[in-house]
Amino acid sequence: MATGKFIVIDGPDGCGKSTQAKLLAEYFKRKHLKVLNLREPGGTPISEKIRRILLDPANSRMTVPTELFLYMASRAQLVDEVIKPALAKGKIIICGRFLSSTIVYQGIAGNIGKKLVEDMGKIATHNIIPDLTIILDIKPEDGLRRKKTRPDRMEKKELAFHRKVRKGFLKLAMENPSKYKVIPSFGSIESIQGKIRALVERII
Repeated sequence: MATGKFIVIDGPDGCGKSTQAKLLAEYFKRKHLKVLNLREPGGTPISEKIRRILLDPANSRMTVPTELFLYMASRAQLVDEVIKPALAKGKIIICGRFLSSTIVYQGIAGNIGKKLVEDMGKIATHNIIPDLTIILDIKPEDGLRRKKTRPDRMEKKELAFHRKVRKGFLKLAMENPSKYKVIPSFGSIESIQGKIRALVERII
């Protein structure tokens, strides 16, 4: 059975992950490789419905445990319906956010606990681990200022929360440098993309 590659681009809100993931996918498509560009939460009809619930500012009373279960539910559907079959067919998957986000946002910044989220994640992901997770690092003040659209429910959380998120991502990378790589998200889009490609091409 063929085995594909799984690349995750993650980081604090406003870090540019969606732009960079799209550029990376286009780059590999020009090389005639089979690529899927996914986002989390989302990527399947069920997951997209969950996304709308999670990010709707009207749901301001949503608790962190509720967030945790909804993110995991969306992820479980995406893994089962899209990621697992695509990897079996040898495709390259580029995904904006994955389990790393839930570990940081709900586990660390949300005080659920890193290990508990990791243990739950094993069920949702079928123990699928990305070949590489790239963390685009940015100060939360700068990241939130970049947003040109109306802030979603997660983006509207207090600045102290977003600062914990940034520290959480850097902590993950420090603890497992072979699986997590940090790239500062400042400078031109092209220069950041060049650094991402240099890391990804080592494993593609």
